[in-house]
Amino acid sequence: MFVHTLQVRFRDLDAYNHVNNAVYLTYFEEARIAFITAIGMRGLFSPERSTVIAHAEIDYRAPAQLGDRLDIAVSTGEIRNTSYELHYRITRQTDGALIATGKTVQVCFNFVLNAPTRLPEAWRALLRNGAQAESHVA
Repeated sequence: MFVHTLQVRFRDLDAYNHVNNAVYLTYFEEARIAFITAIGMRGLFSPERSTVIAHAEIDYRAPAQLGDRLDIAVSTGEIRNTSYELHYRITRQTDGALIATGKTVQVCFNFVLNAPTRLPEAWRALLRNGAQAESHVA
């Protein structure tokens, strides 16, 4: 399974000294970019075939705080005609506590035509084999 590790920064905190709820989308984004880079998909993006986020969801389980090292596991979910799901699981390294889970739906998008487009077979293969990607530490 692909795991991206990061450390909670001061800028991530809210007035209550825990990670602000909106920051988790940034954590998902950092892990997603590391994942698609590791599987070789990012290098295939072009103006005619890239992605946009169509849906994002997060379930918060426990607070994360300044200095926590978080592991963000990324796995591929359903792959459709023009879209694919990525699932996320954030845990704290020190105690293994589950911090949050989530999902994003990426749509293959043609920015030249300003319209969704079919997911290339090469992307499908990379996404199916993504579980073998090596972890990345930020």
